[in-house]
Amino acid sequence: MILYMQEGVFMSQKHMREKGAFHSPQIPKTLRSDILIIGGGPAGMAAAISAKRSNSKLDVVLIEKNEIMGRKLRATGNGRCNITNVNAEGFSEVTSFLSSLGIVTKTNDNGFLYPVSESAADVSELLELRLKQLGVKVYTGVTAMEVSYASDKTEFVTSVSMGGASSQGRLANALKCTVYSSALVIAAGGKSAPVYGSTGEGYRWLRGLGHTVTRLVPSLAPIECGGADLSKLSGTRVRAEAKLFKNGEEIHRECGEVLFTKFGLSGICVFNLSKMMKFEPGDTFSNFEIELDLCRDVELGEVLKRAAERVSNTNNEFLESEKLVDVFKTVFKEGAALEIIRQAGFKADEDSLVLSSEEARDKLVASASALKFQPTGQKGWKEAQCTSGGVVESEVDQSSFESNLVKNLYIVGEVLDYDGFCGGYNLNHAFLSGKRAGAAVADRI
Repeated sequence: MILYMQEGVFMSQKHMREKGAFHSPQIPKTLRSDILIIGGGPAGMAAAISAKRSNSKLDVVLIEKNEIMGRKLRATGNGRCNITNVNAEGFSEVTSFLSSLGIVTKTNDNGFLYPVSESAADVSELLELRLKQLGVKVYTGVTAMEVSYASDKTEFVTSVSMGGASSQGRLANALKCTVYSSALVIAAGGKSAPVYGSTGEGYRWLRGLGHTVTRLVPSLAPIECGGADLSKLSGTRVRAEAKLFKNGEEIHRECGEVLFTKFGLSGICVFNLSKMMKFEPGDTFSNFEIELDLCRDVELGEVLKRAAERVSNTNNEFLESEKLVDVFKTVFKEGAALEIIRQAGFKADEDSLVLSSEEARDKLVASASALKFQPTGQKGWKEAQCTSGGVVESEVDQSSFESNLVKNLYIVGEVLDYDGFCGGYNLNHAFLSGKRAGAAVADRI
């Protein structure tokens, strides 16, 4: 937990909120600013911090629809905050920026970076503290409704509402306000995980400003599967090499943990496979197939051969013969063993004497090395980790993230057509785009 000094006493952010230290003021009916940033996620906060650092005299305003900043950030990495990856583009630039803010990180064997505290909430709270220290004007509970550009006045006009949100998200009796700004940074997020406030409004505004938005689909999501009895597999976790095929051709593979669910497959491996499921006109889920190699940590052929020798020994010390499924105990969890045996064409309760056949052993090894699952669907926006699709890269300067179509418009984070693999790539992109945009807009205006 990060502690803050106030009045000579160290307090947590929770206590500071109770004392009103981070209380968001009510936004004025009319507000003018040099820079308006829509969205209080990692990209928006990075943009605000970077802009203020580059030019402290600028009037920087950040609005966030949630009452709490960084809601989605707080959930990343199962709350541990996989903040970036050593293989991500701009990695050194991002880690230098984060380090300068006081965020201390550590790296695991896969190249994933986490805060040493392993707390995503700590990261979000520290970013919010830096905003306060720099003098960024932050208004939470403020929803941007419409965005327009007055070309004759070279300024942006953003209509917002504050307060009065019902449980269904409708704005009733809300205070309507207008924000005028010389520059605008849209960091409104995508459509994934709407529980954290990402509902895709940014795409509508950007289309209205002339930008092209590609097809939006959920990415990094669990995959629904058919053709297998998943009831006995549900809840089972295995280490595997997961392979994705399209029309019989392998298009991607990942190593790691796979979680079986009652509807199909989940886990980081599977999320990354879902990202690679690209649909051309006429394609359906039946064009794809997933194979899991469960034999990377075991020589199953040798295990089955020794089992065959054991059961065929005439001096066997065991009076009762074992079942085929018993041979797999200590090698695979029961649910996985049952599915391996089923896909190999055998019954779990048949006598293990069947292993005396080399052909039978080969079939079982082949099944465990390429356990097959047929995708039938993909979990939607509610369970997806990010959005595939968005504003096309060619319409945005990648060095500054300024729009190539509208001067002083900057587009950052998930609203762009970028979706990286699991492992810190998407958070890295959010921080990188926000940091670059903030510095660029501060130099421009």
